[in-house]
Amino acid sequence: MGHGPKPPPAAPPLLRRIHNLDHTISLYIHNLTRPIAPRPLLRFLELLADFRFFFPVSLALYLAAPSSSTLRSHLLLPLLLCSLLDLLFVALLKFLVRRSRPSYANHSQYNAVVSVDNFSFPSGHSSRVCFVASVFSLSRNSLLADLSRPRVAILVRRWFARDDALAVDLLLAAAWAWAVITVISRVALGRHYVIDVFFGACFGVLEAMFTFRVLDFQGLI
Repeated sequence: MGHGPKPPPAAPPLLRRIHNLDHTISLYIHNLTRPIAPRPLLRFLELLADFRFFFPVSLALYLAAPSSSTLRSHLLLPLLLCSLLDLLFVALLKFLVRRSRPSYANHSQYNAVVSVDNFSFPSGHSSRVCFVASVFSLSRNSLLADLSRPRVAILVRRWFARDDALAVDLLLAAAWAWAVITVISRVALGRHYVIDVFFGACFGVLEAMFTFRVLDFQGLI
């Protein structure tokens, strides 16, 4: 008699315990935030961090930026390169790990960018928002330099009493707040487990640092 395909090998006990704990904590966060987190807001945050929205916007800003602006090479170029690096890296990891998304949430409204995006680990949205916030942080000096442009300086100094550093620091704080809220929203929506978003966020920071190191080595920033 023929035999059917062999079942996949069972995961090691330690990995099963980690997965069960991750599932329990993620489900708790999902249920806790469900009554209080507005669904339209969570979906809006999902859209903002979607590659299909973020990459075209970044590309348009890069092409529209004056070549004399330091932000073109120190902020917008790293954002573009990080977007492509992140897409490839996250897709590769999802293909290799193939972790299913949480079963307790409805994913019918989620449109994957590519087929591997139907997997859960790591969170691409989390990596994307964290590399954006990291790129902004690493571009702080360039942001300060760009404030010397007359039109920008007049607007900033009107609101921040000539304190350029305060204006930039508030921008960086807003970028990181957006990143953290988006990371949490991925668990609240039930798109990901806590481990998915944690590693996604870490990967995003590392991608930004790697991109800046490469651009600096090539003399492009």
